[in-house]
Amino acid sequence: MAKRILQSLAALALVAAVGAVLYDQWDAPDTCDVCYRSMHQETFYRIHLENGASMEVCCPRCGLRFQEGRDDVVATEVTDFYTRQHIDAAVAYFVEGSPVHFCSHASVREDRSGGQYEVTWDRCLPSLIAFSSREAAQKFQKENGGDIKTYAELLAEHS
Repeated sequence: MAKRILQSLAALALVAAVGAVLYDQWDAPDTCDVCYRSMHQETFYRIHLENGASMEVCCPRCGLRFQEGRDDVVATEVTDFYTRQHIDAAVAYFVEGSPVHFCSHASVREDRSGGQYEVTWDRCLPSLIAFSSREAAQKFQKENGGDIKTYAELLAEHS
């Protein structure tokens, strides 16, 4: 009898441990280190800092806004929209201002008192989608509009 009780307790402990691990992994989606919005595989952006730390950011626009005025950024990675491969942002091509954006929210929001207001600025807009080749960026631009820019051009705009 005592052996069965011990086996049952051990099984319950195992189930509880597995459940705790799974809950920890699945309790919430990954969020942006800058704006705390949900991360999206299509627009993932990583910033590497001098001190060895890295920031995982929801989109290139949010990352570029974070980089403004900083001199401790040593490298950045973006995700190619079509292939989902991470590439060096310095060699990527970007389409800016298309209607495709993953980070935005409703243009009218409600505050805690129930009053409504219009959002006039969003750190993740205008949208910025990365590609590993100019041809891929042109294909996307043809389908969705926007302007093609290089990383150097974007850095110059954000400095």
